[in-house]
Amino acid sequence: MEIIVLFFLFFSAFAYALLGGADYGVGVLEFFSANKNRRISKFAAYRIISPVWEANHIWLILIIVIMWICFPIYYNLIVTQLHIPISLVLIGIIGRGTAFVFRHYDAYKDRSQKLYDSIFEISSVFTPFMIGVVFGALLSGNMIHPEQIEDKTFFDLYIATWLNPFSIATGLFTVSLFAYVAASFLFVETKDHEKEYFKKKHKTTTIAVILAGLLLFGVSSYENNAFAKIALNSWSMVVWLFMVTALIYFGNKYSHNKNLFKLILAIQVLVIFIAWAIPVFPNFIIFKNGILSMLENISPDPVINSMGWALIVASIFVLPGLYHLFKTFGLLSK
Repeated sequence: MEIIVLFFLFFSAFAYALLGGADYGVGVLEFFSANKNRRISKFAAYRIISPVWEANHIWLILIIVIMWICFPIYYNLIVTQLHIPISLVLIGIIGRGTAFVFRHYDAYKDRSQKLYDSIFEISSVFTPFMIGVVFGALLSGNMIHPEQIEDKTFFDLYIATWLNPFSIATGLFTVSLFAYVAASFLFVETKDHEKEYFKKKHKTTTIAVILAGLLLFGVSSYENNAFAKIALNSWSMVVWLFMVTALIYFGNKYSHNKNLFKLILAIQVLVIFIAWAIPVFPNFIIFKNGILSMLENISPDPVINSMGWALIVASIFVLPGLYHLFKTFGLLSK
């Protein structure tokens, strides 16, 4: 059952990056658009993203529940040492969701709409940035092993763990990736002048992802941190980068087929996740000193078995409903 639980944990993170990434990315595109073009991103989001945007946080909730119940030591370590950036993520989610509702459903349109727009746009950039910072902190090697926390200062435990160049670079990469996912999605879901606009955004965000990725690996190599030692010295990283480049090419070539294009987009995100997960498995938190394997710090078998069966049963009901939701609003049309 450990494999089942890990699969759902990994799948939830992947789904949140793909579907939630498209959601956040629309706001990122809006934030970096000229004033005359912001209405295009805004109304495209209402028409395409709005019907399903609330379903995206299911994946985030599932990640938290699985970590809390099945991997309590990991969960405790993450929410303690990364309490500040995680709190900022939650504030960003609340601010973004509130602003989206008020600016879209407010019956009385006045100058407050500009405030809602600003909150939505800033939160759309800030939240994925902080999500990336959290992931970067886990891989940076700056996390403190539970056996070594006694002689550490507040700064060492709660600031230095995430406020470092590698984590910041990971945050920038995450923002770029989410913008790319949104631009790609909107590129195939729009028509006429909107399609041309998002085609340009697709090309721009492709370049942004590549540059952000190079920056991430450059910072990692310069710091010679734990992630650089594990990932950059692995031939698998070269293979994954080649696959991503090939998928970008085929994605552009087959953009006339919406479902195929979306499948290629999903594979791109999946490849990035695999490139992150394989080199570090099963030690998803990297320390400068010490090792903490996720598989060796897992809940007792009865808990894992119960969670595994619960996830299997829930998926039988939830996944078909999610498919029907996307199908109803035309997001899986040919």
